[in-house]
Amino acid sequence: MSGVRGACGGLRRRLAQMSLRRKLPIAFAGVAVLAMVVLGAILLPVVNNHYSRSESSYLKAAAEQASNGLSGVDWQAVAAEKSAAGDGSTTASTAAGQAAVAGTKTSAAQTSAELVALFTQVRVRVYDLSGALLVDSGLPGDIDVVGLAGEEMSDGEDGHMGMGRGRMNRSLPSPVGDGLFGNEQGEGGLSGRTMEASLLSNGTAVARLVLSDGPDYGGAVVRTTLVAWLLAGFAAVVLAGIAGWIYSRHLTRPILAMAGASNSMAKGDLAVRADVGRADEIGTLAESFNAMAEKNQATVTSLRRFVADAAHEIGTPLTALRSDLDLARDGDDKVERERVLDRATAQADRIGRLSGALLRLSLLDTGLPGRLQPLDLVPLVRSVAGTFASRAEQAGIDFVLRLEPEHLMVAGYEPGLRGAIDNLVDNALKFTPADGSVELGARAEDGKAVVWVQDSGIGIPAEDVGALFSRFHRGRNAASYPGSGLGLAIVQATMELHGGRATVSSSDAGSRFELRLPLV
Repeated sequence: MSGVRGACGGLRRRLAQMSLRRKLPIAFAGVAVLAMVVLGAILLPVVNNHYSRSESSYLKAAAEQASNGLSGVDWQAVAAEKSAAGDGSTTASTAAGQAAVAGTKTSAAQTSAELVALFTQVRVRVYDLSGALLVDSGLPGDIDVVGLAGEEMSDGEDGHMGMGRGRMNRSLPSPVGDGLFGNEQGEGGLSGRTMEASLLSNGTAVARLVLSDGPDYGGAVVRTTLVAWLLAGFAAVVLAGIAGWIYSRHLTRPILAMAGASNSMAKGDLAVRADVGRADEIGTLAESFNAMAEKNQATVTSLRRFVADAAHEIGTPLTALRSDLDLARDGDDKVERERVLDRATAQADRIGRLSGALLRLSLLDTGLPGRLQPLDLVPLVRSVAGTFASRAEQAGIDFVLRLEPEHLMVAGYEPGLRGAIDNLVDNALKFTPADGSVELGARAEDGKAVVWVQDSGIGIPAEDVGALFSRFHRGRNAASYPGSGLGLAIVQATMELHGGRATVSSSDAGSRFELRLPLV
């Protein structure tokens, strides 16, 4: 048993290692073999049963014809002549010779039996009621047709055979019926079937008729069908294997194209795409692969640009910080040293803010650190307003809070949403001059919770609006203001993780940012 399991395991391993181009032809051929076996298991028994019944019907009809052909023979007289000529155990091989010795009745009966045998193409034997053989036509192929013709003419002149032959119907059913091979008259072996009937005289049985050794037409048809089945099955298996090979090439060509494209991508060619040009499931897979490759290329390109921008943003304050430290170390003027150190501290703070923003953005790229929970935005917005109200007052900016609903329930991560709103309010206060205004509000609109921050600040140039949420992008008019260009990118990433979106509109009168989140 363990040996069988080991063999099956080895076969599975070999199949697993086999290429699809080999598996498909084998699978197609295997299906053809299975179909051929099933067809043969159904077809051959059906054909054999059909022609067996046809042979039985033929023997039955032949028995009727033989009874008619032999009805004119006086079988009691034949039995008497046979008894007078010798014992009744005459063998089939010497029956014709002893018939001539036995007498005229026996000779005429033998001739009639041979004529019936030639007509029906079956062996005809007649036994008396005690079981003794009276006449045996022998096999139809062994009968002397020329000699029999002379006897038939003489018998006809004497009148012994005319009536019997006249009663024979000249039409017998085909030995193989009326099916597909109904007109086939090929040579075959001898059938092993027998048919018995009683020979009657005035309604009383006087002898027993036995028909046997008929043509094996049914067996020949079955053998022909078997050969045809084997040839057709072999052709079907070969054609199925060829079809499987052709289809395997058609199926695997786009797969190999995608594999080649993925290998090229692994080597660094991110612009390569799988050119399949099909509309089936493999074509859909290729489209998904190309979409994934497009996204990966965009991601890698963005990452490379991000790394380059980060290195630049960090390198600039680091260079300035090192220069200030060198000046502080070499300078003798205490006042100048304090000024340089203050500038160095500012650069260090800038680097700290930048590294913190980078870390936060990196964490957002991997997802939110906490699960989304039901959250009411109204108290959250009110809390943010309380944080920035004193700063706005100190800067001489009119700070307005507008909360239209009592509750705005969303699925959110509170620290992330608070950070996004903080960033927008901080920017608004930073870019709004004294005597300006900043408005923070929240409302429900079209199944969304909308949080907005509107200011009367310096505005955003039209050419910068489209890229405002990109990493390290800063407006052209914001160069003199502190910042890293990552704040709005963090806001947009936070919104996307919440299933929302950040939008901006701007004019000379100021800017308006909106955060839209689905209500729950």
